[in-house]
Amino acid sequence: MTIQTINFGNFEPDLPDLFIPGTSIAKNCVPHQNSYLPFNNISTDTNALTAYARGAQSFSDSEGNTEMFCGDKTKLYRLSGSTWSSVGGSTYACGDESYWQFIKWGEKVIATNFDNNIQIRDFGASGTFGDLGGSPPRARHIAIVRGFIVLGDVVSGSHYASRVQWSGLNNETSWGTVPSTQADFQDLVGDNGKIMRVMGGDVGIIFTERGIWEMEYIGVPLVWRFTNTVVGMGTPAARSVVRYGDSCFFYSQDGFMRYDLGGRITPIGDKKIDLFFKDRAQVTQRFRMVGKIDVPNAKVVWSYATGEGDPTELIIYDWKTNNWSFVEVNHELIFEGRSLGYTLEGLDAINTSIDALPASLDADMWKGGQLALYVFDTSHKSGTFGGSAMTARIETGEVATETMDMLYCDKVRPLVLGGTATNTVYLASRDNLNSDITYSSGVSANSIGEHNFRASHRYLRFRVDIAGGFDKAIGVRANLTPRGRR
Repeated sequence: MTIQTINFGNFEPDLPDLFIPGTSIAKNCVPHQNSYLPFNNISTDTNALTAYARGAQSFSDSEGNTEMFCGDKTKLYRLSGSTWSSVGGSTYACGDESYWQFIKWGEKVIATNFDNNIQIRDFGASGTFGDLGGSPPRARHIAIVRGFIVLGDVVSGSHYASRVQWSGLNNETSWGTVPSTQADFQDLVGDNGKIMRVMGGDVGIIFTERGIWEMEYIGVPLVWRFTNTVVGMGTPAARSVVRYGDSCFFYSQDGFMRYDLGGRITPIGDKKIDLFFKDRAQVTQRFRMVGKIDVPNAKVVWSYATGEGDPTELIIYDWKTNNWSFVEVNHELIFEGRSLGYTLEGLDAINTSIDALPASLDADMWKGGQLALYVFDTSHKSGTFGGSAMTARIETGEVATETMDMLYCDKVRPLVLGGTATNTVYLASRDNLNSDITYSSGVSANSIGEHNFRASHRYLRFRVDIAGGFDKAIGVRANLTPRGRR
C-alpha cells in the first residue's frame, strides 16, 4: 500500500483538475496559508428595516463612540442598541438601481443616493438628516479627498455622468465655482464612460466604465491634477471597488483586479476564479454587487447575486496568499461595521450571570469600535457572520499515476484539525478523461477516523464535507495502490 498526502491546494476552478495542485471546490470556508478556515452563518441582533438595505456604514466620533447608519428605499436609519430607528428628514425615493453611500465629515455624517438631495446629520442620538447646505448637486458617488468633499456622476440642472465636483476646502456648504474656497468641478475627457466610483484618501482614485483616474491636490488656481492612469479598463460594477491603503480591489470587464497608486494593475482572478465568477454572477444584478474589506481577517469579500433579486453568494480573496474561496449564503448587503459596545445592563442580553459570560469584563469583545464584516439578512435585519460554522465542502484535484494505471483506494483520512469537526468523504472517479465524474455516497469515519472505500479507477479525487466547525482543513491522506492498466 502507498500512503499519499493530497493537499486541497488553492481554489482555482478555472484550471483543469488533472495534475494541478489545486481545487475546483472550496465552499463555505475561508482561504488561509496552505489550508482553509471555517466560515460562520449570519447572526442577527436587530429589528428589521422596512425594505432591503441599500447601503450602510459605521463611524466613530471624537470620543470613540460608534455610530452606525443605513438606508433603504425610503428611509435613513441610525442604530441604537439593537434598534434601527428612522432619522430621515423626509421620505426618500431611491431609484430601482440606486443605493446609499455615507461619509464621515468631522462630527457629522453625510449621505447620498443620487435621486434625492445630499443629506447631512450631526452625530448623537437626537436629530434627523436634512439637506446639505450650499445647494450641492445630487450625486451618485461621494468621498473625502484632502479636506474636500468630492462627488462623481452628478445632477446639476442636467445630468453630468462624467463630472467630478468638489466642495470648498474644509467647507461642506461651498459649492459651484468659488475661487476663494477652491470649490469647482471637472468633466473627465475621453471615452471613459460614466463615473462608477470615487475613492477617498490623500490622492483620490476615480473609476469610470473604461478608465481609472487619479486626482492629486496641487493648489490654486487648478486645485487638482487629473491623470488618466489606466486607459480602456474600468469597472461595470460600481460598488465592487474597495480601497485598502494605497490599493484598490475591483471587478473589471476582464475579471478581478488590484490597482495600486501610480497606475499599476495586477490581475488577481485570472486563471483562478474569473471564469467561475462570470458563469455564476447575474449580469443584470451588478448594481447589487458589493465589495468590502474584512479588516481583522485581511480579506476582501464580494457579495453578488446568482439570479434576479438578493445576493446569494460571497467570494473571498486573501491578498496575502493570493487564494480564494466562496460561500453560499442568502443576504441583502455586506458592510464594514464596528461593535457598539456593551454597558453592564446590556450584558444581560448575553447572560444574566457574570460568571457565565464567554470572556472577562475587560475583554475587547465588550468594547465599542471593534471592526468586523457586518451583514443584512433577507428579513432586513443586521448582524455579523458570528453564528455557527457552515458546512464546508472542499475537494482535492484529480490524481492519477504517470502511466495511467488503475488506482485502488481502500481508506482515506481527512487532514482536518478541530475536535468538533464531523467529516463526510466522497470519492469521485472516472476511467477516461472524456467521461463524466461519478461521486460515491458519503462515507462517515470509523472508530479510528478513517473512511473506508473499495474502489479502483484511473482518476480519483476526494471531496470532504466538514460539519460542526473546525480549526484548519488541509487535505487528505489516502491509501492508493496501482493495479495495472485494466
